[in-house]
Amino acid sequence: MKRYRALAMALCFFALLSSEEILATELKQYLLAAIDAPSGRSDGEMSGPMADFFKAQTRSSLPVRVQVRTIRHFSAAGCARLEATLLQDGVPTTNGQQIPFAVRYELNLCRDGRPPTEGMDLDAASRALSRDVPSQ
Repeated sequence: MKRYRALAMALCFFALLSSEEILATELKQYLLAAIDAPSGRSDGEMSGPMADFFKAQTRSSLPVRVQVRTIRHFSAAGCARLEATLLQDGVPTTNGQQIPFAVRYELNLCRDGRPPTEGMDLDAASRALSRDVPSQ
């Protein structure tokens, strides 16, 4: 059951990431800071809609921390593969204990908010998408 809850929370989290408003106001600052930092890292405490969502899902009112590290830079300037982790202590379990909880994921991101195209076969993707479009 714990795995399903974590998976459901991760899927909801990814849905939130696709919302430009939340990404722009919350997580984006940490992601971009990690791309720009000489150490390739950024961390801090989140607030706002994403932190509120996370707290509602975990049923813990303790702060939500974010840690981002750069895994690698792409050849295009300002583009990197990042690992982001959201952490929260004091998350209640079904047996009444309180435990630390973390969601970790990786993404490719450029400073303009788009993914890098390095390594993508854009012609193949275009052909695949054109096959899926119904004929008129």
